[in-house]
Amino acid sequence: MSTVLADRFELRAEIARGAVGVVWRGLDRVTGEPVAVKILREELRGEDDIVESFFTEAETLTAIDHPGVIGVRDFIATDAVMALVLEFAEGADLREHLRRHGPLSAAEAARRCAFAAETLAAVHRAGYLHGDVKPGNLMLVGADAVKFIDFGIARAAASTSTPSHGTPEYTAPEVAAGEPTSSGIDNYALGLVLYEALTGRSAYRGGSITDVLDRHRTEIPVKPVAVDADLWAVVETLLALDPRARGDLDEIAAELRRLAPGLSEQATAPIEPELRPRAASAPIAHSPVTPAAPRLTAAEVRAASEPPRRGLIFAGLGVAGLLVVAAFVLFALPGAEGDDGADAADPSPTAESAEPDESPAPSGEPETEPDEAPEEEPEESTTPGPQGPATDSVTPGHETGDMSDSDGDQGGPGDSNEGDLVDQFPGSDLIGSNMPGG
Repeated sequence: MSTVLADRFELRAEIARGAVGVVWRGLDRVTGEPVAVKILREELRGEDDIVESFFTEAETLTAIDHPGVIGVRDFIATDAVMALVLEFAEGADLREHLRRHGPLSAAEAARRCAFAAETLAAVHRAGYLHGDVKPGNLMLVGADAVKFIDFGIARAAASTSTPSHGTPEYTAPEVAAGEPTSSGIDNYALGLVLYEALTGRSAYRGGSITDVLDRHRTEIPVKPVAVDADLWAVVETLLALDPRARGDLDEIAAELRRLAPGLSEQATAPIEPELRPRAASAPIAHSPVTPAAPRLTAAEVRAASEPPRRGLIFAGLGVAGLLVVAAFVLFALPGAEGDDGADAADPSPTAESAEPDESPAPSGEPETEPDEAPEEEPEESTTPGPQGPATDSVTPGHETGDMSDSDGDQGGPGDSNEGDLVDQFPGSDLIGSNMPGG
């Protein structure tokens, strides 16, 4: 014999069980439509905060009119039962899809999460926080949409109290630290939903509740190679440690919709999560357009930073000056006995090598033969010639040259703890309240 609530809603089959309630597929005998009936677990009816959240969920769903929010049909509260009657959403939730089929394609993940962002923005404008955004609470609707089906811990946005329970894998760092919360907690959880939709794995799964919460505060996922860089930038924005840096949800939705047409429609295989410390800089992938410069030694670096070696230049000029004086003494003074001195100050090679008084050239020999001496030893002569001062002693080019889900079973049943009993999974829907299983 089937159970009928309020002489109207017939319970047909149990379809889900969580830490707070049990969800049944039912039938509205008046309209003939299928319904989902969420019944508060009997042992929790004495927990005032849980009962209050049950009432708040009904109030929240009634206040929000959006296609991304499950519709409420009735609320039943008697001495025997407390139940919330909802519209029935046909299909699988995102958690179940990821278990069975693996990650969504990047394009589909962007479109569905854009719809989720728009829905959360509407929830926030209505004055509420969802507080438990996760794949198990998102029904896949059509090709691009989602529908939030559980507002069990939703509350007024003006409230700054820490949620009494939730799913640790999707808990914002400020909640883990026991700090006042804001709408940023939903942005953060949406970032993890987008990550999981792309990889098929929960980023923070594994270990005790304390371990999971600590990782939210100290670590952040590493970008998978297969994920588009611009799409990953949205993920990192949503997962920022500072709630104020997590972006505006309407703008996040617009960016995801802008990116979607250029993203792949082909899903990848599941990707195991990898975390890095939040304080560490993410590695930057780049393709240099020019070859990398050779590594310089310390001596080369010092040499490159020093000014040109002017001392050598001045030394070379000093030597040249001495040679000029010597040439003047050797060639100009002896010529004063039989010459009028007209050539004494002429530094040209012809004047220096003529020496008409001491060694007159024999008849028939060219008098310019001594001019060949500078060509025999060009490196040793620094006497200025007709073309200007010599610069071979210092080579400017020389200075320039010196400067030149990690456990391996996440794909199967139990790969995430959302929606399961607390005593079965350590990372279940419980934070800071006396829930079943401790």
